[in-house]
Amino acid sequence: MRIALGGILHETNTFRNEDAQLSDFHIVRGQALVATHQGVRSYIGGMLDAAKTVGATVLPTMFASAEAGGIISECAYSSMVDDLLAEIREVLPLDAVGLALHGAGIAHGIGNIEVDICRRVRDLVGSDVKIVITLDLHGNLDTKLSDVVDAAFGTNCHPHTDMFERGQDAITILPQISSGSISPVIYIEKIPLLLVTATTMYGPMAAVNQLCRSIEEDPDIIACTFFHGFVWTDTPDTGPSVLVIANGDARKAKDAARRIAHFVWNNRDQFRPNALSPEKAIESALRSEEWPVAVLDGGDDPGGGCPGDGTYLLRAMLKANLSDACFAAMFDPSIVAQAHSAGVGATIAVALGGKTDPRHGEPIAATAYIKALTDGRFLCQSPMGEGSQVSVGRTARLHIGGIDVVVVSERHQPIDTEIFLIHGIDVTRYRIIALKCTNHWRAGFAKVVKRDYLADSPGIMSRDLANHSYKHVARPIWPLDQEVVY
Repeated sequence: MRIALGGILHETNTFRNEDAQLSDFHIVRGQALVATHQGVRSYIGGMLDAAKTVGATVLPTMFASAEAGGIISECAYSSMVDDLLAEIREVLPLDAVGLALHGAGIAHGIGNIEVDICRRVRDLVGSDVKIVITLDLHGNLDTKLSDVVDAAFGTNCHPHTDMFERGQDAITILPQISSGSISPVIYIEKIPLLLVTATTMYGPMAAVNQLCRSIEEDPDIIACTFFHGFVWTDTPDTGPSVLVIANGDARKAKDAARRIAHFVWNNRDQFRPNALSPEKAIESALRSEEWPVAVLDGGDDPGGGCPGDGTYLLRAMLKANLSDACFAAMFDPSIVAQAHSAGVGATIAVALGGKTDPRHGEPIAATAYIKALTDGRFLCQSPMGEGSQVSVGRTARLHIGGIDVVVVSERHQPIDTEIFLIHGIDVTRYRIIALKCTNHWRAGFAKVVKRDYLADSPGIMSRDLANHSYKHVARPIWPLDQEVVY
């Protein structure tokens, strides 16, 4: 079996005022794709692993990925999709194509890129070649996706610690489809509500996953996945959905999807966002009897497309005169350059952060002591993406007041302790760990953090959905509209 692997992966925050450009994407081709993902807990890492198991020949094509950001420019998207199609064309004939996608990718002039990519790949390879894809559980699914792919597997966990397994699923099913022992039928059910990101490790999202797993005990149900959606993408498809793959039984797929959808709808009040102001989050953190605790910069999470240089939380921490506190990661390449020019041990005057979007606060004027400088390279240790190479550009550890602040040259959401460790920071010795990350940190910090507090702010990932100007979501939709019937 000859299987081409590749994809374009991007989570788009349409409220960001800067488009995503081609230079924002990390692109690998051919054997570099294999070298980058072999043994890594990523979607393609799982695909490569499963390909060995089924004895398939892998034809690596092109894979482009970027930190979440604004709408992809038309030029950038056209370049990438043309590149992907050209690489696939070069390795024809094929038995199957495996694509790592997201589900909330938006490009100017295109809209939903996942459907566009899969449709164009289908037109290229023909109806007999199987197309299997992986998706992020924050995908805003277009129901037309079921018309252009043979199977789709979304992550069940947030943090996404199961990317590797979903990649395996996408490839493992191929011999069964080819032999005819499985005839996959996909059904996608949309739910008229908006959900902010929440962990599946516990709480109401864990209960939804438990119900999905129980449905998968039916031998005719291949996969049952609840997609939370990405509420900061303003499109007609924005919102949660349920994707079910059944073996040859469309009615069973539809019934299973609607069972999950009604469970979510009937429990929707449990999914209301719960966040504090930065000041209240800090007050709550200081009352904790266990340490360390995490305070999360919810309105400015780079993992959700935010600029990463928002200042609301750090300003509140400085005003509270905190000590035994650390903060990562503030995006400000100009300050990093200033620190590298001055050198370790120097004291500099800085105007930190607040340079990208006024919605995330003004720069912080402060005096900073330069404690450490690095090249910003490390190996991910989190179960989410373990083994992958990470580079955040040159960095600086600045001591401001009583706070150690890690400043980076490329936007970064800390999903494990490595960004602190390369700067000589042992987070277990701190009382408060402030993170520009809302949920993905949980897997990597699970053995360290005792409690966590979400600090909301007026940024483009504010939990207060009334702060966002929705123009394209399907209305009526809960909780923006109260009179919604499902």
